[in-house]
Amino acid sequence: MLGLKSSVTTRIIYLKILRPFAESVPESNMTTEWLCDTPIHSDVEAKLRHLLVELGNADKILGIQVCAYKDGRVIIDTAAGVMGKDDPRPVQPDTLFPIFSATKGVTTGMIHWLADKGKLKLDEYVANIWPEFAINGKDKIKVHHILNHTSGLHNALPGISLDHGAYCDWDECMKRIALATPETEPGREQIYHYLSYGWLCGGIIEHASGKKFQDILEQALVRPLKVEGEFYIGIPLGVESRVATVTYDSTEFSRFVAISAIIKDTPYAAMPSSLSPDILASLIHLCNSLDAQRAVVPAGNGNFSARALARYYAALVDGGIVPSHHSSSFPPLGSHPHHPKSSNPKSDLDNAILETGDTIEEPDTKIFNNPKSTIHDAFLGTGDYKDLVLPDGKFGLGFRRIKTTEGSVIGFGHAGLGGSTGYGDINNRFSIAVTINKLSFSALTTGEIIRFVCSELDLPVPEDYAGSWDLNAKPVIN
Repeated sequence: MLGLKSSVTTRIIYLKILRPFAESVPESNMTTEWLCDTPIHSDVEAKLRHLLVELGNADKILGIQVCAYKDGRVIIDTAAGVMGKDDPRPVQPDTLFPIFSATKGVTTGMIHWLADKGKLKLDEYVANIWPEFAINGKDKIKVHHILNHTSGLHNALPGISLDHGAYCDWDECMKRIALATPETEPGREQIYHYLSYGWLCGGIIEHASGKKFQDILEQALVRPLKVEGEFYIGIPLGVESRVATVTYDSTEFSRFVAISAIIKDTPYAAMPSSLSPDILASLIHLCNSLDAQRAVVPAGNGNFSARALARYYAALVDGGIVPSHHSSSFPPLGSHPHHPKSSNPKSDLDNAILETGDTIEEPDTKIFNNPKSTIHDAFLGTGDYKDLVLPDGKFGLGFRRIKTTEGSVIGFGHAGLGGSTGYGDINNRFSIAVTINKLSFSALTTGEIIRFVCSELDLPVPEDYAGSWDLNAKPVIN
């Protein structure tokens, strides 16, 4: 059954026919099996599992993963629930979740990796890297304008998610983004580049490196982090059966749209005019499409496990040093047979990706060469990088600035539409990732989980998640 599914381009949910049988299982058995039977890494994780059961009983969770690192060690790695509304298979630690815009945090890391390797400069004109980009008034746009969401290209490629063929065609998206015209002067306004961010960064990555996007993803992050099989922007053949199916409440979505229309200030800066309810709905439906899952959309179609995403942020918190310890959950992280999907069929991943002397057989245990303080200043747009960002903007250089309710910047990260998220707290050497498949457009479930974990560890709660559980709260738009 799954073999057939992986060989066709139409997503067929065979397990719909099994749902009535799953629903007929006695409730006590369902409760027992709802939490994945994996090792408990800390007292906090044991308590969190009780909270997850409560949220599940309240119909706030369908399927979920939560993973957290503290001081370089895994303290939480929990999976619970089912893989979809019509897919009763249990979520496992290696289940892949569509994380929407949380993907941007990974794409951003790739740009910073190239800057660290000297392949580009953050204050460099994009046209110097990508000559075709210079037309239609884009010659003054610099790399930092893209990362800070101030390039003026926030509405580039409007409606492309309604054109599935074009959306899934990397070369076509590169061609269109190079022809786009900015609406505002570079550096003047911070307006969220909800889709264009990915193709803009993707073009910079490919032209600066001379390699394909996914080759750089492999070399820069996947192999050093040892997260093979659980860290994808564009899934390869053979992993479809591990991808969770996203669902949402249409009533909540309608409420979200109505509230969004009257809110001027959102956690993700001003919103572009092209981000309409139809576009949002199309993005949600696309994430369950096999063609879209296989496409490379660096702003929003990442499929990750929480334990892989949390490990990424744990490494970034420590300035790029890869944690030596990982979860004891089964199957082990990085153990899947890994066949990276490259958008270039001629790509040779047996050779070094860049002229750094590194090969895939001996991945680095440190992602960046620069000192930790320099790396973090670059992420946040502080220190020597403060002139590259809008003052008091919600973004640094690609990452969302994570602040306390008092306004202190404590770290960096990125959330996705519906609640999946990842971030790192620098001073506390803490990172957390939450992946979900029942979208909450106010990120209420995610907020409840993060508040609980931070409270138990006596850590500051990010302002985006500090509010009470209020169905009328301002929505998180990302």
